[in-house]
Amino acid sequence: MEMRRKSHLNGQLPKPLRIDNSFQMKIITTILAVLVLVTSSLAFADVFQFSLRGYPKKDRNCHEQTSAIAQQFEEGTQVKVVHVECIAEKQTSYDFAIEYEAPQKLDFTSTDYPFNLIGNPGRYREQADCLKNLSVQTEMFSQATGLAPVFSYCRSQELSVGKNWEMIITAKGTSRLKPELGSYLLFDNPQGITYQEIYNGLKNSLSKQGAVLADLVFHFNSVMGTGEGSIHYFSDKPLHFTMERVTKVPTFEACSQQARELTAFLGEREKNLFTIYCGDQQFGAYDLHVGFIEKPLVEWPKSMEKFSSFSECVANKDQVIKNHQGSALSELLGGLCSQDFQTRAYHVILFKLPKQ
Repeated sequence: MEMRRKSHLNGQLPKPLRIDNSFQMKIITTILAVLVLVTSSLAFADVFQFSLRGYPKKDRNCHEQTSAIAQQFEEGTQVKVVHVECIAEKQTSYDFAIEYEAPQKLDFTSTDYPFNLIGNPGRYREQADCLKNLSVQTEMFSQATGLAPVFSYCRSQELSVGKNWEMIITAKGTSRLKPELGSYLLFDNPQGITYQEIYNGLKNSLSKQGAVLADLVFHFNSVMGTGEGSIHYFSDKPLHFTMERVTKVPTFEACSQQARELTAFLGEREKNLFTIYCGDQQFGAYDLHVGFIEKPLVEWPKSMEKFSSFSECVANKDQVIKNHQGSALSELLGGLCSQDFQTRAYHVILFKLPKQ
């Protein structure tokens, strides 16, 4: 009789291998960590370029400066520099192209203003004067923007004349207040007022707009025989600046008197005003100038009445003002006599403030 051999499992199938839940979680966690590491590595694979223009020469050979440039950029941005290349040489500076790795292109805030026809970015005639004031302007930049500069240096506009040294201050990141450059035309030289008085008036008016004044620079004879006032400021939007000529009178004394009168009845009523002054003599007359930020609230039409001389206009000014009072749409603040450049007749300029 044939006997069958019994299995040691007594005919039962083997039980499946069970893996502890905690062990499974460890495996899953490890896999996820690897995926995150790989994904992060891939995210930093993009390479972008930053242009550093007009950086001062510190070595005869441009390539000897690249390592220092790379180190400064890495310390200021906390990203890895892949390559720094010299792309141009000028009399006092080099241009560099900085390639860096980052998840996305970095944002920068800078006084390296985009090219436009508004304002001259130059501030100083001599490099020494620029370097002397660089630390003050850099600190002002940091306070206004809340950003730490990566680069701060003086750059020469080598094809320009006059005040051709500008300040380049660049920081990583964005800010609500950004560096802006504005300007207004200077028709003649300010008389009877100091630069500091004009600067202080501009500073106070900008603060009412929520902006911060950094610098005011006069460039005389820089635009078709006239001058230009360049305004460096920090704001959440570009602002518009104008210098209006409101009256023309025969003597500087008469102009100075008008400046005092206009300041008295307009100074506290026109929030966009930043200065009032007389220019030097032009074509035998003196112009009264008024500077505004944005569109002025006040209007200044001339009266229909005309007079043959300045003294006759002054003698009849009060009556002319009385004749034009009573409008329901505007408040007549006052009037000043002025000569019409074309007809040579005198009129009363009426300063009206529209009623809200």
